[in-house]
Amino acid sequence: MATWAEFADAEPDLAAFARERMAGRIVYLATLRLDGGPRVHPVSPWLAAGLLCVSFRDTSPMLREVGRDPRYAFHTAQPWDDHTGDHGEFMARGSLEELAPSHPAVVARPSQTAYGLVHYACSVAEAVATEYTDEEMPVRRRWTAPPSA
Repeated sequence: MATWAEFADAEPDLAAFARERMAGRIVYLATLRLDGGPRVHPVSPWLAAGLLCVSFRDTSPMLREVGRDPRYAFHTAQPWDDHTGDHGEFMARGSLEELAPSHPAVVARPSQTAYGLVHYACSVAEAVATEYTDEEMPVRRRWTAPPSA
């Protein structure tokens, strides 16, 4: 798996597409429940210190789940007024790694909350962009992290 910076260095156009779809938006992040089923969470990702980061409330049941199995997948949401998919979408999967509150990426988090948070870096094992054009089939671009990353 790779850091966001490694992914962006390898695929700058795909990373730029992803940044545009994540900027100031909610994305849906899926983790695995303790019973193995999926759980979907709306999160506000941010990029800092070469990492893609997300936060969960410190009282969330997700913390135990991620401690057991750190795999995640996320998907950007379409703007509310884009029912045709013109905006395109970005998906990624990888693993979550907890970050200390003093980590530079956490310090650079764009907003603060009145409640406690636990912060994670999202490694990138695979990234996929989908764009919808006038053609019948959507255009997909895919990147997979090299085995050594």
